[in-house]
Amino acid sequence: MGDGMNDRLDNLRAEYADLCTVPEKADGRWFQRRGYKFEQLLNRLLTVDGLEPRTSYKTPGEQVDGSFFLNGSVFLVEAKWHSEPTAASTLYQFKGKIDGKLIGTIGVFVSMSGYSEDAVDALTLGKALNLILFDMKDMDAALIRKMGFKAILKRKLRHAAEEGVVYFPTEIDVISATDSRQDDIERLENEGILANRSTFSGRQNLLIVCEGDTDREIIAALVKRILRGDRSGRSIRIIPAMGKHAVPRVANAVRSINPSIEEILVVIDGDGDPTSSRQMLDREIGFDGWVASIPDPTIESWLGLDPKDVRHRAGSASVSQIYQDAIQQLDTDDLLKRDQSFQVFYSAIVGH
Repeated sequence: MGDGMNDRLDNLRAEYADLCTVPEKADGRWFQRRGYKFEQLLNRLLTVDGLEPRTSYKTPGEQVDGSFFLNGSVFLVEAKWHSEPTAASTLYQFKGKIDGKLIGTIGVFVSMSGYSEDAVDALTLGKALNLILFDMKDMDAALIRKMGFKAILKRKLRHAAEEGVVYFPTEIDVISATDSRQDDIERLENEGILANRSTFSGRQNLLIVCEGDTDREIIAALVKRILRGDRSGRSIRIIPAMGKHAVPRVANAVRSINPSIEEILVVIDGDGDPTSSRQMLDREIGFDGWVASIPDPTIESWLGLDPKDVRHRAGSASVSQIYQDAIQQLDTDDLLKRDQSFQVFYSAIVGH
């Protein structure tokens, strides 16, 4: 990579860091400007990657944020940076734009606020796949950790083609008993799962595939508490699939990346019918040796919480704190005695 390209990437990283830093007195206009500036930054990133981007344009009855060109294919781009996760309805609208274009056109949706819990499942079940999803972690990896947009896109396209995964994470959380932030992110490569200071070997580590970001947050806090109590040196990796029916697809994709992974725990909500949830996993996971923990009706039931009540009790800024407080107050010994799904989860974490 030449010095000129490095300089341009450095400038983009600095601009991106500024956009991620919200001023204390930021108002609605500031957030609106940030969204527009992010679209401009994304366009320049695509230029640096040689993807021949086109900026926002209008056609009769619709507007598209932009497009780019890769290996003979045209990709339409939509980029959003809102306060709330992107809903399935917004993805449907963008998919409709793609469906009306030349066969083979693919859409790339970038949501810096993530996606609603049902968005990925609603987008993929029984439908033709022509949309790839990016989120803030992907953009962090592209800019802050210098992977570039094109490299991430190619990996996502491969997993979409091979396993039908429209959202495949670029990086995953690594949880241990320590508070160190040095090895808490791991990059997912086609060649294998690579950690900064630890790798999968023998039966020392565990990979968890869960439904979404809320589940990931709850699981991460539970894992840290369990590992500390057990004085364990294990490392636990957590991948959100962004949908219940997306979980087996992501599990299959991860296993195809690294067949040597021996311990995979799948955590999905029972939604009032854990038997059907288990049957779905049995039907769709294409390898042996995985274990399933299916809290019913949701993972919040382990904490004595109802997700709807939590949202009513607090704004989005303090929902996380409600979960953290509940986990700290949780009597894990009592839960182990009365909840079989937590028994499976706990055993997988400690490796017994």
